[in-house]
Amino acid sequence: MRVAFGLTTTVTLLIVSTLRSWAQGPDATRPTSPASGAGSTASTVLSLVVLAAILIAIVILARYMAARRKLNEEGVILQSQLSDIVARESQLRGLAITPQARVSGWRRAEVTVEVAGDVPTPELREAVMRIVGGEARRLRPDVITLDHLFIVPPKEGALSTSGEAERVPR
Repeated sequence: MRVAFGLTTTVTLLIVSTLRSWAQGPDATRPTSPASGAGSTASTVLSLVVLAAILIAIVILARYMAARRKLNEEGVILQSQLSDIVARESQLRGLAITPQARVSGWRRAEVTVEVAGDVPTPELREAVMRIVGGEARRLRPDVITLDHLFIVPPKEGALSTSGEAERVPR
């Protein structure tokens, strides 16, 4: 809004200075004929219409940018809330699961949450989508959740955090 206010002030000063310079032009001391007065009035009106159109375009652009920024902030807040839920869930500890919120559209903003990461079992995949989807719909009813989870079973003899090979029971 600061940009819109600054541009509005600039356009207003430009209009005022233009009108004053036309009023004090070289023809100001001589009487004007009716023909030259009509042309001068038409050009003044045309200039004012063009400046008003520029001003309206600036205001519309500023409102669009403010609305877009607000929608993106709402998406970031939703994403952080969902990330907190995933981090707090005990059965999802140790898994790299990241919900990412995207906002599309302008008038009717659609929020899409993409849940990405690797899970070891299909049951855990369903549990993740159930948890994230339920919480996303609770926070914002019109949200769309997309499943980008991959099932990557743990490898046999995978290295543990200490560097030793773990034995997975068969």
